Amino acid sequence: MRKFHLTPQLIFSLFGGKKEKIKYAFSFDYKNLALTALTSLKNPGKLLTFAGLNFYKGTYLWKGEVNSSKKTQKVLVANAGVYSPDTAIGTEILCFLGANYLIKVGCCGSLRKDIKIGELVIANQILDDTGVTKFYPARIKIDRRLNEKIQQSLSKFKIHKGKVWSYDALFREEKSIVKEKIEKGAIAVDMSLASFFKVASFYEKKAGSVLVVSDNLITGEIGFRSELFRQKLSQLIKNIFKVLEIIELQETIS
Repeated sequence: MRKFHLTPQLIFSLFGGKKEKIKYAFSFDYKNLALTALTSLKNPGKLLTFAGLNFYKGTYLWKGEVNSSKKTQKVLVANAGVYSPDTAIGTEILCFLGANYLIKVGCCGSLRKDIKIGELVIANQILDDTGVTKFYPARIKIDRRLNEKIQQSLSKFKIHKGKVWSYDALFREEKSIVKEKIEKGAIAVDMSLASFFKVASFYEKKAGSVLVVSDNLITGEIGFRSELFRQKLSQLIKNIFKVLEIIELQETIS
């Protein structure tokens, strides 16, 4: 019997995946978002499809001035999980592919009246109410500097920073439970960040995130089918790769 029955390495072998060591990974909630992101990259290609998750590579061309001879950067793009278990699987695979920087791009529900649909939330703490994270013995670490670079790259957006509550039960966001999490400091709720950060922390990767508000649990507003939400999500995807230039520039200077 193997120590671990399944591993990313075994999955790549079984499914004929094309492994490449790539420094940066962008993890999106859904396949259509990942495919939209790929349109901003040159030479896109698929590396693996497994358990409904899709992993791609592409090349980003610098848009600004970078004090470096390098003007391109290979990146990983994936729909690497919506919920806690599939996000753990997807993040494991991204780590296996050699990503040192992982950025999660997704959606969340607002837990404050003033955090409106279409605005962005960057998590600086996680309130973990999920199941899979207990199998990764590591303390959740969110890379503060990476979050700052994400915020810098999205300076035209309205951004809120704070604690995000990760919760497994989509249809059990009861009023009493929500109130309890707000009292503990949560400003938004999602279903995947806890496992994303836990796996990334377990493998000692630098991880950050940005979420678009899709609905508001306080006002009762549902916005994930609204034109405003779709526009803001599309704008976020078009701008998120700018963080690559900021990271590379600061690494060159240092």
